[in-house]
Formats: sequence, C-alpha cells, structure tokens
Amino acid sequence: MKTLTDIAFDFNGEDTSYLTHSFHPYPAKFPPQLPRHLLSTFSKPGEKVLDPFCGSGTTLVEARLQGIHSTGVDINGLACLLSKVKATPLSCEELQTVAQTLQVIEGESFRWQMGKKREVEIPKIEGLAHWFQPNVAEELAYIRQSILQIASSTAGDFLKIVLSAIIVRVSNQESDTRFAAINKNIPDGLTFKLFLERGRDYLSRMRDFVTLARADAVVCVHNADARQLSFLPDASFDLIITSPPYANTYDYYLYHKFRKRWLDIDVQFAQYNEIGSRREFSSLKKDPEKWIDDLRQCFLEMRRVLKPRRPGFIVIGDSVIQKKRLKMDEIIADFAPRCGFQVCDVLSSDLAGHSKLFNPAFTQRGKKEHLILLEKSND
Repeated sequence: MKTLTDIAFDFNGEDTSYLTHSFHPYPAKFPPQLPRHLLSTFSKPGEKVLDPFCGSGTTLVEARLQGIHSTGVDINGLACLLSKVKATPLSCEELQTVAQTLQVIEGESFRWQMGKKREVEIPKIEGLAHWFQPNVAEELAYIRQSILQIASSTAGDFLKIVLSAIIVRVSNQESDTRFAAINKNIPDGLTFKLFLERGRDYLSRMRDFVTLARADAVVCVHNADARQLSFLPDASFDLIITSPPYANTYDYYLYHKFRKRWLDIDVQFAQYNEIGSRREFSSLKKDPEKWIDDLRQCFLEMRRVLKPRRPGFIVIGDSVIQKKRLKMDEIIADFAPRCGFQVCDVLSSDLAGHSKLFNPAFTQRGKKEHLILLEKSND
C-alpha cells in the first residue's frame, strides 16, 4: 500500500477553479488537485470511486476526466444537482439549447428595461417578501419559468445551477456564510445581468469540459444519507475519496434554503438528517458522542461497499462541541479498526495556517485538518 508522504496539503497559487470546478458557491470544497492526485495514484480507468459526502462534486469531476466511474452521495439535494451538472458533459444539442435560452432571456431583459414586462407567476416561497425585493422576485420568476419550459432535463439542470448560483447575491441574505437579512437595494435588471454573465461563463467552461471529459466514465449521484447506503452493493468500489462535514461548523441546509425553494428542492430532508451540523450541536446541544457515532455508521457503510484491501481517503478537521475539542485523527484511529479499517497513514496540517474552510472562527490555534489513508481489511 502506498503512503501519503508525497502528497502536500498546500495548493496555494494553483488554479482550483478550472473547467466546471468554479460552478456555484459551495463552502468547504477541497481543492481538485487532491482527488486528481489520489485518483491517478491509487486508481485507474474503468475502476469505481465513491464519495459519500460528495458536496459540490469535486471528486466526481476529476474521476470523469480520468475515465474512472464515480458515485456521489449527499444529504443535500442541491449538492446532488450541482454534482451531477458539474460532472456531466452536455451534448452539442444541449449546449445549443443553453445558448439559445440565454439569448431569449437577454432579449426579454431589454424589454423589461423599456417597461414591457411580461406577467409571470411568482412561486409561493416561505419568507419571500422578507428575503427578496419585489423586482428581484419578478426577474427570478421569469428566469425560472424559462428554464422549466426546456425539454432537455440536462440542459435545464445546467441552467438551474446558473440560477441557483446568483440567488443569494440578489436576495436580502447577507452572504453564503451569514444568514441575516440586510437591505441590498438591488436595482432593476441586475438579476437578469448576473444570470446572463454567470450563464455565459459556465457555458464556456462546460464547452472546455466537454472536450476533456471521458465518455467511457459513468457518473451516478444519489440524494441519500451516508449512514444508510443499502442501495449500493457490497464490495462494489475500488476507492473512496470523501470529506465528511467538519462538525459544529456549518448548516448547509440553512444557507442554501432559498436556493432550494426556488428550485423546488426539499429542505427538510437535509435539515433533519445532516450530520455534524451547528443546528444539532449548537442549537440542540447534542452530546459530542452523537457525532462520533454518526461517523462510525458512515465508516461501517463505507467498509461494506469497498472492495477488500482497497483504500479510502478521508479529509476531516478537528472540531469543538460543547467546549470539548475533538481531535479527529485520534478519534478515527480509535474506532476505524472496529469498523474493519486499518489506518495506514495520516497527514495533518494546522488549520490556523491553512484551511479549505471559509470560516475564520474555525481556524483556531491548535486545530488541525487531516488527510487519513484507510485500507479495508480482508473479510
């Protein structure tokens, strides 16, 4: 079994947003260079990789580029849509559909600027008046309506991600990392403008991705709980690359809530089943052992679906729950053997100096981020 001695955490200065990796804001993404290196070193074309916390789909994109079959699982329905869009090359016809739809929406935006608005049905969204100015809601509703009329689900999904990407920017939500309402004074037409700019950028990047993506690689994405992977067969994967949530740090369901509502994606499934959330450990004051037990269940499922003597890679950070610091490398080293894994190697980095996270409060002195190499023991 190879070790991690030749892998560095520091990707400063490297482009982490090439091709479709720049699609859509998504906190706590690991740099694509990491799965790219792990896939090329520990796997080969035709094999299968699993990411049971696929998030924004970084592992799936890199697998597609290397001709490796990939399966992503995430509790967040928006993450599943984003992962699928980023890792699925559009056909020539679908690229043309996207381009034509952008042209139609651009023409409509000019008519709106001249006072010739079309009547649009604004969806009934909880908290709409508080979180969206009336002019923004109208423009979002028109764009949404245009996307829903597209016959191709793949082209439609692509444009849904473009729409989702701008929703927080034009809402009254302060940012992707702060859930507070502020007055942004969004002018007429800005929603159209941002959608068109983002759409053309994503379309250009997708065209580049199409030329490099391997047609012989299959991508599957499941909106499911990583603790319950019964839909995946035993011993069916050659490799696992994943990054579980950094406990008590972020609520994905909360900060993506209005994106999901505009796209008709369920909010509650992630809200009540997301492991490691701030809701669970700050609001509901759950015991730290709950987090460890959830991880154990995930590890048992990962072991079940991984082939014997094959590796798994876990990127995870230390956390604090109820003022108790959890050193995740030590915790995983303790329970992994009881889940059927051998800990082969660990690389650790100071979160105070480097982090894949957005949240400065999380990069406290003494906290570390870990890349853990596991191997499934023989059955």
